[in-house]
Amino acid sequence: MAGDGTIRKEWVSGRGKPMSNIEGFVEIEFPDENSARIVYESVLYEHQTVPYKRSQVEFILKGRKIIMHFSAMDNSALRGTLNSYLRWIKAAMDVIEI
Repeated sequence: MAGDGTIRKEWVSGRGKPMSNIEGFVEIEFPDENSARIVYESVLYEHQTVPYKRSQVEFILKGRKIIMHFSAMDNSALRGTLNSYLRWIKAAMDVIEI
């Protein structure tokens, strides 16, 4: 994976499981740990305060990477939650570039 903030997505769509258990993984690698920490801390408030009823997110900072594990009851919940996190991360990354 490139160290330029490239997004890698790995999906597990409940193979052999009911559709009520859909999971997704996103791992974003940044050029350095400081950039990853700034973006992580920028999104952390949203992560801690937004109440999702149909999904859960594990939000992890690990060195130069932000790792997210999404679990949702249905496709719409997964898509909505994933889109929210990616928008928040993109906004934080845009501010860093200014």
